[in-house]
Amino acid sequence: MLNKNLKTIRNNKGFTQEELANRLHVTRQTISKWEKGYSVPDADLLSKLADELDVSVSELLGKDEIPAEETDSLSVQLARINEQLSIRNRRAKRVWKVAIVLAIVFFLVIPAVTILGNMMWSSNLDGADTGYAGRVEYTCTLDGEKYIYSIEYNEQYQITAGGGDSFVADHADVENYDDARKAAAAIEDYFRNHGGTAEQTEVKGLELD
Repeated sequence: MLNKNLKTIRNNKGFTQEELANRLHVTRQTISKWEKGYSVPDADLLSKLADELDVSVSELLGKDEIPAEETDSLSVQLARINEQLSIRNRRAKRVWKVAIVLAIVFFLVIPAVTILGNMMWSSNLDGADTGYAGRVEYTCTLDGEKYIYSIEYNEQYQITAGGGDSFVADHADVENYDDARKAAAAIEDYFRNHGGTAEQTEVKGLELD
């Protein structure tokens, strides 16, 4: 109740946190902590606070009138509340630290590990796990048209797979060759003989002689 009452009364009296802090000789952050419920003033400061706001201590606390004989008890209660709030704030800070660490792991570490894993996997594409020893991709042009065709082959240059634009396969008769080197030469010869181009735009693993 104190935090809400303090903020309401301060605003009603037209004080800023800075102005009230100067009157009490404390920092603005101290007033802010009181109003947020992070801490409470001790009995002496509570009394000064009530005086500066021209209200009673009981009004600040949202309680009935506090007898003078209960002042010592109020001091003990305020000290206990401060201790409890301090413990709660320390726990909250630990929770936030854990949350931040988990966020860093989730948003930075995991993606980094994933990217690294993908890079390592990609770097191994040239190995036996790919099912071929070499792969070449051609980008061909003819009469303003572009065609792409790729050939995969083993260590003996025997074609294991091929695919791309059917125009290349049909006109260069790629499927008539078992040897990747001969198929590649057929592609290059066809396009160059017809005024086009045939360039190896990607080569993986074993290169063609």
